[in-house]
Amino acid sequence: MKKTALSVLVTVSTIALCLALIPNVLSQIENASILSYSYYTSPYDSNYLIVVGEAQNIGSNVLGYITAMGTFYAPDETVFMSNYARSITTQIPPQQKIPFRIPFTTANIASDTNWTFQDVTNLTITVNYVKLTETRQYQDLTIINDSLGTDNDGYYRVTGTVKNTGLQASNQTAVVATFYNSTGSVVALGFSDYLTPTSIPAGGTASFTIYPSDYEAVYSKVTSYSLIIQTELTAPSATPTPTPSPTPSASPTPTPSQSSPSPTPTGSGNGTAIPDTYIYIAAVAIVIVVIGAVALVIRKRAGKSAATPQQPA
Repeated sequence: MKKTALSVLVTVSTIALCLALIPNVLSQIENASILSYSYYTSPYDSNYLIVVGEAQNIGSNVLGYITAMGTFYAPDETVFMSNYARSITTQIPPQQKIPFRIPFTTANIASDTNWTFQDVTNLTITVNYVKLTETRQYQDLTIINDSLGTDNDGYYRVTGTVKNTGLQASNQTAVVATFYNSTGSVVALGFSDYLTPTSIPAGGTASFTIYPSDYEAVYSKVTSYSLIIQTELTAPSATPTPTPSPTPSASPTPTPSQSSPSPTPTGSGNGTAIPDTYIYIAAVAIVIVVIGAVALVIRKRAGKSAATPQQPA
């Protein structure tokens, strides 16, 4: 009996240890905060709503990414639809502000509702996931000579130059733009292509141009912007260094023509952190192996006890 109890205790302790190895996601959301957001109807499909916003890493660690959850409520305060999306940028240093974009389609509408997109006015955005990471991006990239203006056809765009001030060549470098209205709220996002050259040498430069995505729906609201550099090169140092956010620069609103440019958004760089799924699978596998081993030991001992002849009284 004592051996059986001891085996059970070992099993329970092992399970508790394995569960402790699984990251407690909910305990990390306090490291991020939603700053502002807005939404608009896609200029290409009236049944397609797009939420854009900005979050900030308010913790002391580098974040791999932030996931924002958007929920629209119907006039009767029931949930009309919800969806979530990861932040546009990755490997976010402390105090860094980062944009996010959450698309909503009819597939996100809750069942058994009679409301339509036009009835929705109440939106809430919350942080529902924060991924910590031990890596960070190459930090010796800076933006120079950036400005908000119009091209030869009158379209709003941000232009500038990325300079490599470090000793390493960058890899797959791009720039993400967050556009604001006159009150400082996010109204649009934009992305550059991967810059040319793809690998910016030490001391080298690469120019970029960024148009607001969904141009026709957002261009008239834009008055300022901020920029974030993304590169797939990982910094050699483990000490996090905040990346300063460029000071928003105002520019008069131009009058665009009827057609809009179609810049191709480019995905952000990826860190080297182990995916959560692998951690969960490993932890569960350990638990299963330990339980199986303990059960086998108990079964063998029970078999030996049954096979041992009883001594006569």
